[in-house]
Amino acid sequence: MTEISRWLRQIPGPLLVLLLVIFLLAGETNAIDAGLDVLVPHDPASGGQTISAEDLLEEIESGESLNISGLTITGSLDLSRLSEPVRQSIRITNSRFMGATRMESVTFAQGLDLRGCTFEDNVSFVKSRFLADAKFSGAQFIKQADFGDTYFEALSSFISARFFNDSSFGNVEFNGDAVFLDSSFAKDVDFDDAKFMRSGSFRNALFENVRFFETEFVGQVTFLDATFFGNATFAATRFDSDVVFRNSRFLMGSTFGLSSFAGLADFGRVDFQKTAFFGGVKFSDLAYFVAARFNEDLILEGARLYSMQLDDVSFSEASMINLNSTDFTKFVVHWNTIRDRMVYNGAAYLALVKNYKSLEWFDEADDCYYEYRRIGQNKTPWGWDKLSDIISWLSCGYGVRVSYTTFWCLFTILFFGVIFWAGKGMSKFEIEGMELPGDTRRIPSKRASFTDALYFSIAMFTTSQAPVNTYPVGVYRHLAMAEGILGWFFLGLFVVVLSAVLIR
Repeated sequence: MTEISRWLRQIPGPLLVLLLVIFLLAGETNAIDAGLDVLVPHDPASGGQTISAEDLLEEIESGESLNISGLTITGSLDLSRLSEPVRQSIRITNSRFMGATRMESVTFAQGLDLRGCTFEDNVSFVKSRFLADAKFSGAQFIKQADFGDTYFEALSSFISARFFNDSSFGNVEFNGDAVFLDSSFAKDVDFDDAKFMRSGSFRNALFENVRFFETEFVGQVTFLDATFFGNATFAATRFDSDVVFRNSRFLMGSTFGLSSFAGLADFGRVDFQKTAFFGGVKFSDLAYFVAARFNEDLILEGARLYSMQLDDVSFSEASMINLNSTDFTKFVVHWNTIRDRMVYNGAAYLALVKNYKSLEWFDEADDCYYEYRRIGQNKTPWGWDKLSDIISWLSCGYGVRVSYTTFWCLFTILFFGVIFWAGKGMSKFEIEGMELPGDTRRIPSKRASFTDALYFSIAMFTTSQAPVNTYPVGVYRHLAMAEGILGWFFLGLFVVVLSAVLIR
């Protein structure tokens, strides 16, 4: 001991302090290593440790916090037989559950962390309660996964989770944020009657067949860039806040029938490969469909739209739009985009006409009304109604085509002028400005020129009176009277149609 003390006194002070620090750190490291749980394994891919489900259950029942990773759990794990809530935190990550896993009607008072775990057999969390964070990010569910009637008080994280078989989240209540970012569902999944009380994220999610029937989203929810390979059903779903489907792809049928959107509904650049059904939907705020693509029909029958924006949308050649019984305040889409795709319904056309006028798109309102009357005329059987429609169509384009009336005015003047000139149906006095009584055949006259014939036709069309030095002869007197009647008709019609256009 004396020699050791003598040796220590010979060591310089700074070096002696450094040696003492290294010694203390080495002792602390050994203490930490000694206190590690023996269940901490190596990576299972490199032949990590295994533990039986019964042994794992005993560890959970002990009440001590569990923090393990990389295990292979053999046998069936059944926490349903626990009579008390699990009050400690449980962290089992990057592990593999070989048998069935039952955690039904279990209350987890602290956090449950199963990130990166693989469940080779069926998994059931039916009626369980998670009072702290529940983390399933990166988990893989090879067979059925059932979360029905489960309650999540805090964060529920399923980021990049993989569901390879049927799964269910029916009647689940997410009281905290629900994150399904980058998750994928290879088979059927349902969120029927589920409640998302805070935000929900399904961004970049992949779905085969998914059903949100009578689901309620209280907070904001996003399906940004999501892909729906099979049928997507959002029937009778309530979106109480904003919802984003931007850039999503619906490769099969999509159904939003009877759903309600209280906030912004963003369907910008969404690709609908099959029929998009929005029958009976209620949009209380902006429905944003700018640059969306419809490969088949868009059905809005019976929908209630506050404001729907369809700028730059694209339709296939066979696509149709159904607006029957649709009630909308503002429908922003240019007529040329939908004119050949409307399912005919008189009320829908007239509602669109009113909509375009409120948008001050008067030309498009006229085009829409014209198309409405034209289709209605084609559908009307022959009779007085159809005949009057044809007259209205040809004479003034149903009251919205001033050019039609202008054409008939000019055509009538030219037509009668040519007839009077070619048929020698008018004569001109030699002494202009003098009216001679008696037999006109004794009055010296000469044939009128084509210019005089046009002048005479214009006078008859506009005033029904011939110039004082020109007069029709023979049967042409009757034609002149007929032109005067047509003149009053077309001029009156021209004033009415032109006034309707100018007044607005």
